Amino acid sequence: MGPMGFVPGGAVGRGGFMFKPVMAVATAAALITAPVQAACWKNDEAAAATVRTLQSMLMVAALRCQVARHDITAEYNDYIKANRAAIQGTNDKLKAHFIKAHGPVAGQTEYDRFTTMLANGFGAGATGAEVCAGAASLAREAAMMAGSVDGLLLLAGREGISTVLPDGTCEPTLSVAQAGTPK
Repeated sequence: MGPMGFVPGGAVGRGGFMFKPVMAVATAAALITAPVQAACWKNDEAAAATVRTLQSMLMVAALRCQVARHDITAEYNDYIKANRAAIQGTNDKLKAHFIKAHGPVAGQTEYDRFTTMLANGFGAGATGAEVCAGAASLAREAAMMAGSVDGLLLLAGREGISTVLPDGTCEPTLSVAQAGTPK
């Protein structure tokens, strides 16, 4: 230790307190907790997951109804065309969440796992004329949202669509109407 508590390579404050070792410990602690904090879901990310859940539900319904000879492909395609930018934007937000939480390679894997889980969750439902008519009606209504993420969130809320978010939320949970447009 040099004059007045100076340590070569270290920063010293009043009373000879060394900041560099303390900062190293604080930085290490922040790095250890960062993945946990990065993995939780902000409200706009949770809203993006809800829009993706709605999309997955309608996609699976369109496929199941087609197989059951109650084709709603036209309604589903109209929904996609009318909301392409909103769907792409929310998917980008969703993918960014997983990449931020898990890194580029593992994040893509977790995103793929999550979206596959969503689709699989709707795969075992009943399929019949009434179910397909309801899905076609919802797809037509969703198409009328014309790119409004808030509108899609309201429809999802009305339909009782909820998304199980791995790692939970970081922020207080808002109602679907309060979640707002993902940024």
